[in-house]
Amino acid sequence: MTRTYSEFANESIKVLLDTLADKNSAPELYRTTMMKLGMALGDVILAQISHEQCNVYLACTVEDADFLAKGMLSRLEQQLPKVAFVCFWNQRFSPFDVEDLTVAPILRKYQEPSSSVNYLIILKSIISGACVVKTNLVNLIQNIEPENIFIVAPVMYQEAQEKLRNAFEKSIYDKFQFFYFAKDDQRTAKGEVIPGIGGSVYDRLGFQGQDDKNRYTPEIVKSRRHLISV
Repeated sequence: MTRTYSEFANESIKVLLDTLADKNSAPELYRTTMMKLGMALGDVILAQISHEQCNVYLACTVEDADFLAKGMLSRLEQQLPKVAFVCFWNQRFSPFDVEDLTVAPILRKYQEPSSSVNYLIILKSIISGACVVKTNLVNLIQNIEPENIFIVAPVMYQEAQEKLRNAFEKSIYDKFQFFYFAKDDQRTAKGEVIPGIGGSVYDRLGFQGQDDKNRYTPEIVKSRRHLISV
């Protein structure tokens, strides 16, 4: 097992990653840690983009919305004139229990309008098989044409980048840039990245499995939906 760190991972970030990997970390601490990592990734993204007249679209999954995505949004919205937001509810499963055949259909989504997108950010707590990221990205690019696509996570599996590139035409994957703090090279037979983020993110965040998280409406979605409607 080998974990490598990116240029963005300082000692404070490594401590946060160790907290995620520690299976004894309680859900409240895990949530707080995810939010802090989201804030740190937000700072990384801000250093990569032009702030003037910049339209940014942040996409996440429901389990990450109130934690990782909330942290990133808090940073982005301090500096940028406009950040649109989309949240996906995916049902991930492996037909015939074959991990390489994993699919993640979208059950529902919350999506804010945006006329043009300079930077599309796909944010996820961990990118392993890349199935969820691929599904949600395909859905988004049917309606928007981003100039740049940032694929962002605290932790990635070493094969995820190549798998994502292979899933898209060159005109799309040429827009990809990957940002992460740590990359791991080992998975269990069930597909869990080691040390990854310490297991199933649903359980670690306090959800009672995948069905429970898909019944959840994030507070950030509720508040942003209310602001749009008034």
